Amino acid sequence: MEVVFDRGVYLPQLDLWLDSLRQRDSSVVSHAHSDHVARHRRPVLTHGTRTLLGDYFSRSEPVELQYGEPLETPQRTITLHPAGHCLGSAQTLVTDRATGERLLYTGDLRTQPSPINKPAEIVPCDTLVIESTYGRPDYVFPPQEESIATALRVVAQWLDQGAVPVVLGWRLGKAQEALHHLLAAGFSVACEEGVYEIAARYESTGVQFPGSYRAFDANCNDGEVLLFPPGRKSRESITQCLPARRSARYLELTGWAAGKGVKPWGRGRPGDSSLPYSDHADFNDLVAYVRAVQPQRVYTVFGFPDLAAHLRKLGYAATHLGKNATAADQVMQMPLL
Repeated sequence: MEVVFDRGVYLPQLDLWLDSLRQRDSSVVSHAHSDHVARHRRPVLTHGTRTLLGDYFSRSEPVELQYGEPLETPQRTITLHPAGHCLGSAQTLVTDRATGERLLYTGDLRTQPSPINKPAEIVPCDTLVIESTYGRPDYVFPPQEESIATALRVVAQWLDQGAVPVVLGWRLGKAQEALHHLLAAGFSVACEEGVYEIAARYESTGVQFPGSYRAFDANCNDGEVLLFPPGRKSRESITQCLPARRSARYLELTGWAAGKGVKPWGRGRPGDSSLPYSDHADFNDLVAYVRAVQPQRVYTVFGFPDLAAHLRKLGYAATHLGKNATAADQVMQMPLL
């Protein structure tokens, strides 16, 4: 089955877009992060993704699918399967009804367990299109429980020292996981407004957090942990509201902390410490997933080409699609089309 990458994944034989970043008549939307979404007329998505996007598709005609529910046309059958990445995130299995070929597009994938997301399913396929965000061998994360235990210990130490701990994580997905872990450890948490609103949408779908939390209102209460997305705007908002003689200490949770040459707080981000924790699969998890689904062909997208090169060494017909494809990927492209 031919696969084209052009600001999204396109299957010409079936006239199907997956995570197109240009507005289309129809496209599957794997999850609610903005780098996978456009205002399609008929987006295909899960209930969780539609809940997170709110009014974004108010002028569209969304096609909402349950996990495993088939969407059939004369040419193809589509089913969505949990991807483990964030609320509503889905892998897309496309079956060509004429040939029976099965193509699986993972979207952003996370195979490690999450306290608030459905675990990723292993979906056997003939052709695999897999995200490679951390598709380099140096992006191997320590066990999640170790990173979380370290984060909780650091936060407690900062509180004991009289500082205001600020945990930094992306507004959608990682921040809600951090919220769950902080509340489970007994901390009081004030969330940046967007983090708070998204957590409330998680709860509206049945996700439960182990404690109460509040929206940050420009006041820092004693013994409270702040939960914000990374960025200069967050730092400015917090600095303006710090009580007299108290300083903020920043802890960022990011998979980029695992890579070589990354500063302790990440490139261009304010911080005192950084821990490798991600809602994406690391390099080893990506390779393990490829082995688990047993594809005949593999395309890697949205990341590094190193994963495709490694898979070729393991005997897979693999190529990377995108602007950063290597010469070897270009050579592999022809026989795969």
